[in-house]
Amino acid sequence: MRWPSTVTWATWLQQRLGAFVFTVDHPGLPRCAGARRPGQPCDGTRGKHPCGRWTRDSTNDPDMIWAALSRGPRNLGIDCGKSGYLVIDEDTPGAFDRYAQSIGQFVPVTFTVTTAKGRHVYFRQPPGTPLGNGTGALSGRGIDVRGRGGYVVGPGSIHQTGILYTPVEITTAVVPAPGWLVAALRSAPPERTRPSLARHQDQGSSQGRLRGAVAAVLDAQPGERNNLLHWASCRAAEMIAAGHLDRNTAIDALTEAGEAVGLGPGEVQATIASALKAVP
Repeated sequence: MRWPSTVTWATWLQQRLGAFVFTVDHPGLPRCAGARRPGQPCDGTRGKHPCGRWTRDSTNDPDMIWAALSRGPRNLGIDCGKSGYLVIDEDTPGAFDRYAQSIGQFVPVTFTVTTAKGRHVYFRQPPGTPLGNGTGALSGRGIDVRGRGGYVVGPGSIHQTGILYTPVEITTAVVPAPGWLVAALRSAPPERTRPSLARHQDQGSSQGRLRGAVAAVLDAQPGERNNLLHWASCRAAEMIAAGHLDRNTAIDALTEAGEAVGLGPGEVQATIASALKAVP
């Protein structure tokens, strides 16, 4: 059996928005359907965990997603990278508008979805190298960003609180990211969000530096978590490349920290992988 409303949304997302979608756990199931490493239980967050390796499974083929949806009720995830999206994930209502106003700009009308805590504001990626999940100048404002290497839960899905992810206006197109937003995301985070490792690390010790990077992730506030996980992963990549740190040790420590602050397993894996991709 396929679940009609989810199939309808999946088809609409693929055909209307050109989205690459995949299945995600549904909070109505008795147990989490999300894929996890052996021996790793669900962290208690329902309705967001991908049911497989989402970077591999995301598709714009209706037959493939229909087959996946035949396994029971599922939410939908959207692969922002493959879809060419840059999504502003606003957990603090009004935060994105306030930032735009603070620099004399405004948020253009674009496809937007209300969520349990705020909204997802969709844009097309700018030309050239696509943006990832870094928040840049938006750090510390209750805003996350999902681009290449990231995903969002799509419209038609149900949050664990029972709230439906709902488009504000279904006919609105996804418009290109405005230049001021691209510039903000490519700029360095405000100084106050750049963690100092001095209070966490043992001087000269790679393990101490790793502990400091992990501590910075564990101290992260909503809107900063993914950005700080990426920052910490980049610092680990530098130590791995220099031969001072074991790759698997770093991945395990960073994964545990990312999931401890509430990031989903798929998001954690993608963020760490994007930072370590240049390290053999």
